[in-house]
Amino acid sequence: MSGNTGGKNLKSNAATFWMMLLACVLIVLGDVRFIVGSIGYWLAWSVVGFAGFFLTGTVFSRKISVDLFVYLIGFFLVFISFILSGFVNQDMYTLYQGFKMFCVMVIFFCIYINAKRLSGDDFYIISMVCIAVGLCFFLLCKYVYKDFYILLGDGRQGSLFAYPGVLWKTPVFFTGFIISGAIFAGKNKVLALLAVIAAMYLLIMDSSRTGFLIIAMIALLFIMLCAYLKPKLAVICSLLLLISGICLLVLYGGGFISFGHADEPLVLNRLAAGDPIRAKMLLDGITHAEECVPLGCGFGTATSWVDGGPMVVHNAYLSSIGDLGVAGFIGMAVLMISPIVFFLCNIRHFNVLDSESTKKLAFSIAAMGGGIGYAFLLMLHPLSTELSEWGIWIVMVSILSVFSKHVDVNKLNVQAEA
Repeated sequence: MSGNTGGKNLKSNAATFWMMLLACVLIVLGDVRFIVGSIGYWLAWSVVGFAGFFLTGTVFSRKISVDLFVYLIGFFLVFISFILSGFVNQDMYTLYQGFKMFCVMVIFFCIYINAKRLSGDDFYIISMVCIAVGLCFFLLCKYVYKDFYILLGDGRQGSLFAYPGVLWKTPVFFTGFIISGAIFAGKNKVLALLAVIAAMYLLIMDSSRTGFLIIAMIALLFIMLCAYLKPKLAVICSLLLLISGICLLVLYGGGFISFGHADEPLVLNRLAAGDPIRAKMLLDGITHAEECVPLGCGFGTATSWVDGGPMVVHNAYLSSIGDLGVAGFIGMAVLMISPIVFFLCNIRHFNVLDSESTKKLAFSIAAMGGGIGYAFLLMLHPLSTELSEWGIWIVMVSILSVFSKHVDVNKLNVQAEA
């Protein structure tokens, strides 16, 4: 009997692994929906949902935890705000987007519940595969299938599978799990280093300012963790970075190397240039929000006049107020803030003297960095109902739930008493 049960669990875990991997690959190749069509892309996500609900045997055997209940409340507020705004403004498009948001909620529930079956090793492998997939598709499009390659006028690169502005999300949101595996889970450091280099290559090709800011924030979290857990490693890395920076300044100051404006890394030019258009969008978004409270004016109505035409405001929080009303904004705030609150409430259970607990803490910080990064991303990008966007938050929060709650508190208490 036990052997049969073990075999069933192994099959269920395998189904869960492939379900999560498919979801992550669909995020990496988010713009494939423009190739296969929106219906084809949603059908692919429906495979994820079908596997999660009917092949893993997990969803219907779990109780709803407090944090999952809070997340569902947040989604319900966002969903009901779409419905109210759609009826008040007699806008079928808003109602349609509300239905899509309901589907996002269902997929979240499915992935969140199933993620409990996976381990740090699973998420490490998934992250490695995601970066490999992102790199292979980009290189194939750039050098082989050039009709799929995209080069913007400002030098940013991508492909029809991951446009510039999307390509950066693969390295930014998955690199943290590779770093966690290499430093805290004993994974092959050479392979991890190659994966990180590949990730940084993709990030530089996209040259997204948002991406560099988020990866810097995630790096800072890991530096703080290493400074606490592995002070020698943190000091060595800091010294290497400091020496590299000093050498670069000396070479630049001595005239041995120089950067003309055109030769400078693209992201430096973009960071230095600022973004007056985005500032105008924020002002227009505030005006729109003031006019449309409390129930909103309908999805996509928060726009700003840019380059002779309307463009949606690139701030999801302002858009949620203007498009969906107060309930939509509250729901978005609940979804973005509650993962941070739950993580801070659970962090006291981690014991840095226990290697397993330390590993879980590292993976939790990687997921937490991704969650915070997505919340920051919404400050600079428009409100979306697409799973290519929400999938990032879904995966990060689901992974966070795996490692930030399942710490053996009794074991930690015994260790503390000893």
